[in-house]
Amino acid sequence: MLSLDSSKYRLPSLRTVLIPFLIAVALLWVFNRPLTAVTLFLYNTTGSFLSTNYENLKQSRNETASLLASKELAANLDLENKSLMVENNALKAVETKLLDYQAALDFKTNFAYKTIFAEVVGRSPDSWHKQIIINKGSKDGIAVGLGALTERGIIGQVTKTAPHNSIVQLIFNPEWRMGVKIARLNQYGVLGGNHPQPASLQFITVDSAVELGDEIVTSGICIDTDNCPYPENFPVGRVVEVKRDPNVVDLVVKVDFYEDLSSIREVFILNHKSGENS
Repeated sequence: MLSLDSSKYRLPSLRTVLIPFLIAVALLWVFNRPLTAVTLFLYNTTGSFLSTNYENLKQSRNETASLLASKELAANLDLENKSLMVENNALKAVETKLLDYQAALDFKTNFAYKTIFAEVVGRSPDSWHKQIIINKGSKDGIAVGLGALTERGIIGQVTKTAPHNSIVQLIFNPEWRMGVKIARLNQYGVLGGNHPQPASLQFITVDSAVELGDEIVTSGICIDTDNCPYPENFPVGRVVEVKRDPNVVDLVVKVDFYEDLSSIREVFILNHKSGENS
């Protein structure tokens, strides 16, 4: 009896039949359409893709250019701002200088004593609180022993001169001493510098009625006619501490000077040899 092998006679699968059929239909559609339609189809498909990417690229380029422009603008504004700050600081310095000159002029005009105006041109870090160098010297009438002051109070005494500059010893110097008095009590004492602490007022007896806030002024007492550096009753400072110390005979009296050590820029030298202010 004849037998048939079923494996040799299987029917083709749907996928095997369908794919060639679809390809044939597509080819038939292409070849049956006018060439212009095919071209238009390809243009619409690829053109839309290229157009979209071009617009995205153009937008990205514009955003990059805008970002770079913003950064450049910010840098320019920052530079301009710094320049304005420098100019503003320079104007403030000029304004401060003009105010200083105006205050000096007002003081000089109303001051009853003959003075020589001078500017501070030098200070040594090693003796910052001890002395200053001014821009007036012996050719300007400055002499050793003359007193130095500002519109706020006494600041020191000339100790050395050259033709065009001089050295002024400051009252903050621990080695410095001068005769003063308590204005309210008319009580005399000797004031000595003690930088950076308040100055010490010596020879004030324990029965003194000195109080906090009492004004200390120059005594006007001269060693001789050639060494009388300060006018009487010119302000020096104010009492900031009064106490008794069992180890000393007199009261311990501390005084703050009116003038600020760090702010001295212009000074007046009391001129006993000239007939007018200069």
